[in-house]
Amino acid sequence: MEIVYTEHLKLRMKVREIPFDYPKKILEFPDKLFFDVLGGRKIAIKKLKYGGVFKNIMIAYDVCSDRIEIVTVHPISDEKILNRIISGRWK
Repeated sequence: MEIVYTEHLKLRMKVREIPFDYPKKILEFPDKLFFDVLGGRKIAIKKLKYGGVFKNIMIAYDVCSDRIEIVTVHPISDEKILNRIISGRWK
């Protein structure tokens, strides 16, 4: 299946200085998977080196019939992950 980087994702990667291969790595080998009930998107998280230390990096993506579109990427703390699970936003 084709993996598509949206324009928004490319902009976020540039602004946040996230390496180009990280979204694909996170998608293919996630540590955690969720569904964002509020946003209606799938979420994948992986610990990767970012800013000299290992951090959780999150992607939000959509699965279409012929492709996967990765929409955004950003670092996320363990606390924020837990809060989204507890609130029921992430299943």
